[in-house]
Amino acid sequence: MLKNFNKIKIEEIDEPFYIFKPETLTKDVKFFLNHFSGETIYAVKTNPCEFILKHIYKLGVKSFDAASINEVALIRNLFTKSKIYFMNPVKPVNSIKKAYFDFGVRNFSLDSNQELEKILHSTNQASDLNLHLRVAVPNNFSKINLSKKFGVDGLAAEKLLIKMKKVTNKIGISFHIGSQCMNPIAYKISINKAVSIIKKSKVSVDYFNIGGGFPSEYYGLKPPKLENYFNIINTELSKHYLLSKAKFLSEPGRVLVSNSMSLIVRVDLRKKNNLFINDGIHGHLYTAKEFGLLYPVRIFNENIKSKLVPFNFYGPTCDSNDFIKGPFFLPDSIKEGDYIELKKMGAYTVTMNKSFNGFNSKLKVFVGKSKEN
Repeated sequence: MLKNFNKIKIEEIDEPFYIFKPETLTKDVKFFLNHFSGETIYAVKTNPCEFILKHIYKLGVKSFDAASINEVALIRNLFTKSKIYFMNPVKPVNSIKKAYFDFGVRNFSLDSNQELEKILHSTNQASDLNLHLRVAVPNNFSKINLSKKFGVDGLAAEKLLIKMKKVTNKIGISFHIGSQCMNPIAYKISINKAVSIIKKSKVSVDYFNIGGGFPSEYYGLKPPKLENYFNIINTELSKHYLLSKAKFLSEPGRVLVSNSMSLIVRVDLRKKNNLFINDGIHGHLYTAKEFGLLYPVRIFNENIKSKLVPFNFYGPTCDSNDFIKGPFFLPDSIKEGDYIELKKMGAYTVTMNKSFNGFNSKLKVFVGKSKEN
């Protein structure tokens, strides 16, 4: 059970910890549900914490995008009546078998003939499968490119769609424009490309999945308003008569949960404009280094007020590469023992913690409202 942060003495917490803000999560989930007309499928990999999953489930998100059999099991054990989409285009045989026979999964993604045959064989040629073809689309407008590993294109996609239609109960087409998409025009381009494949194959689809990619705002990365994304998506989807009978799907992750958690770290040493903190790239700040995301920061101490100057961060490990280049703007008077709040830390930071050198071995989360400047 999550503890109330207001009842905790911060100096007694030696490791970095999170503050979960349920009101913020509620606001962001409701916004998405109110603006997307189709079925919202939460991408579990973004943040698989049970308190997150249970909260969004209560808000009306009853479908989940799982990338592994462990995520499938997690969701089924939490929500027996939920709908699970196994949307990793490449899955082990045993995972497909367990998902289908043990956990009741009927929706599977693929992007190759080999994966199609694998799914059919692993489910004993089941007649109640819903298969979703992952097509390749440009990721030019996204901060994080996801186009290199998955996706089928052109004539190969058309042929595979025709083959799938002959062996599946219902058929879908999906794409992913990349993570942290900075221009909503990417959805227009991808929707039109996917529709073109449908048109050339002469296959009617039951599902049309626009994937994820909806952005959050970070320092130096200010995307257009989310309303602009939905306006373009809804306009494009309504244009195509081939989609008139299709059910629309989306797989949001970051846009739902990023704002709902803040990470609190402690300054253990200051060397000029380099702050040595008790978390780093081997912990919850891996994404800051790997993807160049500058999380919004502020001093957590109430009594510190001085001009803001740029800082860099060093993590607590003995790895010299445990370094995150700023600028992270904080008060010039910051010193050892002070605490820093990094905002928008609800997406991907929990799942990528490696506990190198024995640091950050346990996840600590408290419920509360972060103090505003």
